[in-house]
Amino acid sequence: MEVNKVFLVDDDEIFRTAAEILIKSEGLTRTIEQYKNGLDAYNKLLELAGKINELPDIILLDINMPLMNGWEFLEELRMAPDLINDQVHIYILTSSIAPDDLNLSKEYGFIRGYITKPLTKADVNKMAISVSNPSRQI
Repeated sequence: MEVNKVFLVDDDEIFRTAAEILIKSEGLTRTIEQYKNGLDAYNKLLELAGKINELPDIILLDINMPLMNGWEFLEELRMAPDLINDQVHIYILTSSIAPDDLNLSKEYGFIRGYITKPLTKADVNKMAISVSNPSRQI
């Protein structure tokens, strides 16, 4: 299943580039917007407020970033839930294997999954299945 748009939010430019190549090669989307921190991605969501058709279908969110980390980004979304809708699937995509991070991610009901880097073909395919079947998380 191809989705309209993916936001890739990560401060590592090399990772973002590799992830974009993988996502496109697997046919998940043709449109990826890259953001190097949570603040830039959040500001873009503010800009898209009320434009439901322009929201990303998937947000891949790193935890450790400058300016606004992943947790701060999620807190902002929690306080302004109207910025996204049920069609926006948010996945934590991180190098953290800390159990505390995994447990904290479960406190956000709108998180669809927790993916440990590196991003793989299997991860991309699971996201495609999850988007087409909203009751399924990864």
